[in-house]
Amino acid sequence: MGPSTYASGFEPSDASRSSGGAESVYGELTSGTGLREAVEGVDAIIHCASSPQEALATDIGGTRMLVHAAREAGSPHFIYVSIVGIDHAQSGYYQAKYEAERIVMQSQLPWSIVRATQFHSLVLHLIQSLGIERLNVIPVPPNVRLQTIATGEVAERLLALAEGGATGQVEDMGGPQVLTLEEMIQTYLHVRGREVRMRAVDLPNSLFATFSSSERQHSAPAVGKQTWEEFMRYWCHERDDYPVPKSQSPVLLEKTVQVHDPVQVSVIEVAMEPGAYTTPPHRHPGPIFGYVVEGSVLFEMRGHTPTVYQQGDTFYEPDGCIHLLANNPSPSGKAVLVAVLLGEPGQPILTPVQLQAGTNDPVDGRHGSCS
Repeated sequence: MGPSTYASGFEPSDASRSSGGAESVYGELTSGTGLREAVEGVDAIIHCASSPQEALATDIGGTRMLVHAAREAGSPHFIYVSIVGIDHAQSGYYQAKYEAERIVMQSQLPWSIVRATQFHSLVLHLIQSLGIERLNVIPVPPNVRLQTIATGEVAERLLALAEGGATGQVEDMGGPQVLTLEEMIQTYLHVRGREVRMRAVDLPNSLFATFSSSERQHSAPAVGKQTWEEFMRYWCHERDDYPVPKSQSPVLLEKTVQVHDPVQVSVIEVAMEPGAYTTPPHRHPGPIFGYVVEGSVLFEMRGHTPTVYQQGDTFYEPDGCIHLLANNPSPSGKAVLVAVLLGEPGQPILTPVQLQAGTNDPVDGRHGSCS
């Protein structure tokens, strides 16, 4: 989601990739497209855009883009939403948020920064991700303490800042309680009327690790009023059920294949720079199923017309098929694919094939079938 902006008279507009609610204007934060027009004539910008998955592009690069657009548009009040304790946290996402704070402070714009603790809704999703509605025993990272706050209470602070002047660093905002993750899960179960056992399991690469007591923990003034239990009761009353999952995608590719017994399964990620040619002609010791994650790839299998596979496309290579060409045809964009190989244990996953002079026939006479 993009930044929210407030124009003269505080008529709200929402600069985002999707329309709805307030007057919507388009602005692409990571490329800068449309940002200048999106912030033209506004009195205040509330910058809420963030992406844990793409923090470098969104939180750092996007903040720079938005600050630049704001300066060109007349230097409105720039309000940034941040997180309590990010100046001491070790995670890459939190460090990116901290860098974004510094960009705002050095922007030469009138600015305010609000740091808040984790939202109730965020921790709700984290708890649900542990399988609490499906499993009888769930993994729970130990030593996690949280001081969650209601999003509406933070929003009220942001609106008050938009109506006032720049204040610089605003006092941190925290929820009314500091609870362990186990205590929050027990409340969840009590409100939902479920019985689930917990087992302590470290999840070092998850967001839970950021909230672990092994990280330096920072509490904030208990500004929030809504408790975690009050939030859970409100959520259950409003939703009255577990969130409906998104519809599953249809099967992208199905093949019936014969494999070795036992079979060795290899999952390979291949990244190709613009114009790159990855490998010489080759065979694999088993069938391959693949998916293009990013960009496009140009493949030619012996006996078949060269084919360009775009992002989201799947491909299949039969056992023994000669793969003549694997290339990134783009002059500017990277290509990434993931391949799953069902091969023979102990055998290399790729064997180069030497071609006869003047033809694409293999010297060894094993033409292979690519049908």
